[in-house]
Amino acid sequence: MRTSSISIILYTLTGASHALYSGKYCPLACETGVNYVTFNDTDPSLSSKIRGCQSELRVTSLYLCFDEFCIQDSQTEKWIENQNPWCEAHANITLPSFRDILDQWTPDDKARVTRLSAEKALRFPTIDEVVIPSDELVRRAFTTMEAAFWEYEIHLVYGWYMYYFWLVVVAVGVTTRILSLLRSEQRHMSYKTVPEVESGRISGPRSPLVSLRTWLRRYVTTPAAFGDRCSRPYGWCTIPPRIQSLTIFLFVALNVVLCSCSYRLTEGNLYWPKKSVQFLRFVSDRTGIISLANFPLVWLFGMRNDLLIWVTGWGFGTYNAFHRWAARVATVQAVVHSVGYTLMILERGGWPSFLNYWTKHYFWNGELSTIAMCGLLAFSFYGIRRAHYEFFLVTHIALSIATLWTMYYHVEIFTNGEWNIFIWPCVGVWVFDRIMRLSRILAFNRSPLSTKARVTYDPSSNLVRMEVDSSKSLVAPRPGSYYYIHVLDDLFYAHQSHPFTLAYSSKDTDNPPSTPLSPLSARPEHSRTSSASTTESDALLSSKASDASSNMVFLVRPYDGFTSRLKSHCLLHPKRLRILVEGPYGHTVPLRSSQNILFVVGGTGIAVPLSHLAHVLASTSRVRSVKIVWAVREYAFLTSVLRDFRGLLSDERVEMEVHVTRDDEAKDDVLGEDLKSVRIMAHRPDVHETVQEAARDAGQQRLAIVACGPALMADQARKASVQMLDKGYRGVEYFEESFKW
Repeated sequence: MRTSSISIILYTLTGASHALYSGKYCPLACETGVNYVTFNDTDPSLSSKIRGCQSELRVTSLYLCFDEFCIQDSQTEKWIENQNPWCEAHANITLPSFRDILDQWTPDDKARVTRLSAEKALRFPTIDEVVIPSDELVRRAFTTMEAAFWEYEIHLVYGWYMYYFWLVVVAVGVTTRILSLLRSEQRHMSYKTVPEVESGRISGPRSPLVSLRTWLRRYVTTPAAFGDRCSRPYGWCTIPPRIQSLTIFLFVALNVVLCSCSYRLTEGNLYWPKKSVQFLRFVSDRTGIISLANFPLVWLFGMRNDLLIWVTGWGFGTYNAFHRWAARVATVQAVVHSVGYTLMILERGGWPSFLNYWTKHYFWNGELSTIAMCGLLAFSFYGIRRAHYEFFLVTHIALSIATLWTMYYHVEIFTNGEWNIFIWPCVGVWVFDRIMRLSRILAFNRSPLSTKARVTYDPSSNLVRMEVDSSKSLVAPRPGSYYYIHVLDDLFYAHQSHPFTLAYSSKDTDNPPSTPLSPLSARPEHSRTSSASTTESDALLSSKASDASSNMVFLVRPYDGFTSRLKSHCLLHPKRLRILVEGPYGHTVPLRSSQNILFVVGGTGIAVPLSHLAHVLASTSRVRSVKIVWAVREYAFLTSVLRDFRGLLSDERVEMEVHVTRDDEAKDDVLGEDLKSVRIMAHRPDVHETVQEAARDAGQQRLAIVACGPALMADQARKASVQMLDKGYRGVEYFEESFKW
């Protein structure tokens, strides 16, 4: 009867001492060594796997190798248990018991069995006898299998690190949002008067928490990544704000590090004798697996209805930046993976071998997937997204489907399709997003195909006004909301949807009443009301009148593509269009908790302060002053917008500077006695001076600076906000309202 100790003693005495191996790799090492041999006791026309089950010579050789080199019987028994189901199903053979075979062999019999050397095995011999792999062959097979499987497992572990990283990022976002909500609630419950500015700097004690928040806003959350360009692109590239850029940098660095470390290169490797080839194989596998692991993140970050947006409160633009960089990283990894395997194939068999691989289903699907990913990357640069959005959209959808489809068939054959664990979540995320989109469409109008919009174009202001019937919407619009609009009458482009920020709501824009509909809400004690009534748009934007709204108004500046086609519909006269409305989307900037608000906007960016104005001037708000600095090209644009908001603009807390930059009618002026707070200027605004003046006036009170307009204006406002924080104005908070693809 065999025991490990007896075997060791016997082979030591006979001068045939061998290394003994433990663990699951020992049976695999024996199997690897024996598989180099073709045993001629079976039908050669059968497949090698079926012959492996049927060959008594092969099975006996394996069992003797297990007995000689493997310490643990449990691992050999487990190997047999794993092999039996396949042999029974495909070869109608049940493998014999390990003990039944060993009991037929005495130590002397085993000592006389031919040893299969590594040199002979690598010539793939055909033999008709039982053999036992030599000690060298088993050692090389063991180290080969151990390194290969260790690398396989660490590849997968590192793939999961992608999710650990983003879990930490999301946890930080959720924690920050909860703390922000708690602070807002605390401010709402107890309002405290704060010190004023002293000699241009902030006076008063600083708590460590306030100092930390100010430092984070100054150096981490508010500034551009570097320099003062954030909204403005660098050529065809856009750089997100510093906090986003730091997160993306850490993600990219993590991927680079994990694709560059933990490679076990072994001497005498049976699969890849050269260490350079081992390294190339392991790097190719690592990058391919981590690229695949990044797929669900790419799809998750790119959806409109992203659960992460809801739990962290971060905007679509933040996750869209994460989406682009996760896709770029995955694409580079896929390219390295494909190039690595291409080099190995060419080194082994040249171009004929490479062309032969293109006949393999999994191979050409993998190559096509990499090509599709590269196409996605090439057609998604900022310049193409901005100038040719329709082309970008169509290619993005088509190539995304091609990437996912071909990747599914590329990994389907490996490890019984287990790699599809990274494919199906992408499909699930896509299906969830589409269901939520449909839900938003039905929530706006349960008969979505009957939604009508009245579209008018004013050539003097070059402005398209879209008025959408929202009387059937189940969700009231909030300040800063935006909606995706499909124009169903534009059949060829009806599948496309474009986002537009809601400017305001009105009751009946076709037949406005001659008198205001309702009085302005009562003001806080610290302010005085100079007007007893408002226009209908003001009243319907107030917090208590949202249910009465029936029309939503969008202000659209026509450029190319969709907006140009929208203009063409109503170029000669107003027109009613059938549209599909999906929304609302977006989150409301927490302005009502600030005592002072500064809007720095350009062109149709005026929709942002218009959508917030009634909300921040409501009775429950503690806003003391609102200043709007608006740069607009045409004087006619100014007059068409202001006529609906005279009531709110005559509130003593509101001040408005309009800078008409191109129209000859522009001149420094005030719009009449009832709008003394609105000043018109015939020059571009000095954004830095405007922000500095607002910070000086606010002192240590909270000052929310909201920018929406041209990229240069937004960057100037961001830079000025950072400079005010640096000067000690701790209450400054910067918000940028812009939709970034």
